[in-house]
Amino acid sequence: MKFLFVLAILAGAGWYFYRPLPPGEGPEAAEGKRAAGRVVAMLEAYREAKGVYPVDLDDLIPDYSAGVPTMTNGRPYDYERLGARYQLTFNYTNPAPVHCTIEPERKWKCEWF
Repeated sequence: MKFLFVLAILAGAGWYFYRPLPPGEGPEAAEGKRAAGRVVAMLEAYREAKGVYPVDLDDLIPDYSAGVPTMTNGRPYDYERLGARYQLTFNYTNPAPVHCTIEPERKWKCEWF
């Protein structure tokens, strides 16, 4: 019983000092959204020029990007064309894993895995 009490105290202290911010908040989320904003601008420019969104991010090379866009921490974006729309997702740790997704005409949706 003492072991469980000590374990609960340690877990509570760990949560207090290392508690995650809500999904979509904090410096990692802000940086991911800022960097993804550049990718969204490239996707919209591609759509304006060609009438559709690209099949994958490689299609942005070389006219819209020098290479496949990645986050500033080197992690890749997950991109999927959904007919006349797309879905762009990035992941980060806060300290729990979080993924944030955006689609055209919608706000960011961030949630824990």
